[in-house]
Amino acid sequence: MKPPLSIPALDKTVKILDLLTEQAAPMSGAEIAKILNLPRSSVHGLLQALLDAGLLRKSGKRHFVLGTHVLYWANGFMAQQDIVAEFHAAVARLPDLEPYTLTLSTLNGDQVVYLACKNSTAPMDVTFRIGMQFPAIFTATGKALLSRLSEQEVRQVITSFPPPYTESSVQNHQDLAQELRSARQQGFALDNGQLRKGMFCFGMALPEPGGKAHYGIAASLLEQEADEATRAHLLEGLHELAGQLSANFAECGSLI
Repeated sequence: MKPPLSIPALDKTVKILDLLTEQAAPMSGAEIAKILNLPRSSVHGLLQALLDAGLLRKSGKRHFVLGTHVLYWANGFMAQQDIVAEFHAAVARLPDLEPYTLTLSTLNGDQVVYLACKNSTAPMDVTFRIGMQFPAIFTATGKALLSRLSEQEVRQVITSFPPPYTESSVQNHQDLAQELRSARQQGFALDNGQLRKGMFCFGMALPEPGGKAHYGIAASLLEQEADEATRAHLLEGLHELAGQLSANFAECGSLI
């Protein structure tokens, strides 16, 4: 596998946009430079270029937030994802899944990116949003998608382990490999409080013709709700949802 091409100015630009997305609050150039450990002069020039391109806008005199051109890109991306419309249509046909938080996501390197979300009304300590990213190794969908890869491919994707989100977060390749083996055997992956303490998630990959899986779905609920009967009910509905979405792949081919 070839190492990724690195262009310093582009790398810095992506870091700035990622930081403003993660913070979801106005930030000054000085704050951005300090957090990213970048020279203020370099950050100042990039911020001005991003302003000129409409990727950022000013909030007050010295602070910056994401600009409307980012939404233009996001809308363009979503318009190409037929799977998102299929996900919402299939969820609407499965009232048994109504009590649960449901997500559709894909892998982007070692991160899971959420493409569609249906949040439950129960308090979950996290509200999933389109575009949100988390380390794949801590999520049920991420592990479901990683389980479709060989051990060598997993190591190429997961080159390091981020700081744990909870005491349950997987922190080495040996434990991750065991979780992925279990996911292959069971047909689903489990996040047992690795992303958020007290939250259980069950994830499934959506296989496409040829055996690849670019998308995955997950259902989340509170740990105290995840008794044996509820798990069985949830997994039955999740299997049905996965079956409907995968059937669409068989009819139309990959939706990428």
